[in-house]
Amino acid sequence: MSERGPRQKPVIVSIQSQLVFGCAGNNAAVPLLQGLGATVYAVPTVLLSNTPHYPTIGGKPLEAPFVAELLERLLDRLEAGAIDGILTGYFGSADAVHEAARFIDRVRERNPAVSVLCDPVIGDLDIGRFVPEDVAGAIVDELVPRADMLTPNLFEAQWLTGLKRSTPHELMDGLLTGRTSIASLTGIGLADKTGETVSTLAFDKTGIRRVRTPRLNARPTGTGDLFSAAFLYYRLIGADLGTTLSLAVDSVFSLMENLLENGLHEIDVLPGVPQTAIKNPRFGAETLQDAQLAGLFNT
Repeated sequence: MSERGPRQKPVIVSIQSQLVFGCAGNNAAVPLLQGLGATVYAVPTVLLSNTPHYPTIGGKPLEAPFVAELLERLLDRLEAGAIDGILTGYFGSADAVHEAARFIDRVRERNPAVSVLCDPVIGDLDIGRFVPEDVAGAIVDELVPRADMLTPNLFEAQWLTGLKRSTPHELMDGLLTGRTSIASLTGIGLADKTGETVSTLAFDKTGIRRVRTPRLNARPTGTGDLFSAAFLYYRLIGADLGTTLSLAVDSVFSLMENLLENGLHEIDVLPGVPQTAIKNPRFGAETLQDAQLAGLFNT
């Protein structure tokens, strides 16, 4: 994790998908981060008309040399020392993953304090792996070892660790390796259609925190991208782990409430996260004791 100290207006490079229509990837992360006060430089890895959840889709992954050129030219304009955080998300090719890893190394060489959050977008419990196997392998081999923070869902955490059936402590130990000091686990309980709550966890070496929210009757795209962006932002401005988890969860929950209240099909990030969610989050983080961990992944 960065030794730079809190930054009230952090500078973040976001390397992930870009859409013409919809809320996912940079279309989710950039307006949220800008609304919170960050400066964001968005580098696309794929350019798509919309997410695959619609009947039709156009676009393609961007060629790795093109992604590399965008990243290289960014460092011509922006000092590496000015970058506080790097956020990675969806990739359409293993070669583009490699270019993102090279970029992280170049920035770290000049700025060892930069914080890297990898959202390992690989798949989900209900649909399995949805990126090519070589992309998933490149994320595991090249981005995860460079990450200070990871924000997988349960399927992705199991993929990263190789632990298909595991306890929270086993997953925590599997994720917090190398330079990774913090991991958050999203969407716990989503697979249980009868459950009334959804949990989000955050791990560090001191233990496991949990935030529980009511289950909402919506499953829009982009919630993981929004969460990862908010999580990185709040860590960069100096929030402790429990506060970061609480604020990031409430940010996404508030935007989902707005979607339901207004009958939207896509999350609208442009109005920004409500100030109430920033100043007085509704869902506090609790530190879980060992007795509370049994059966956690079944709820």
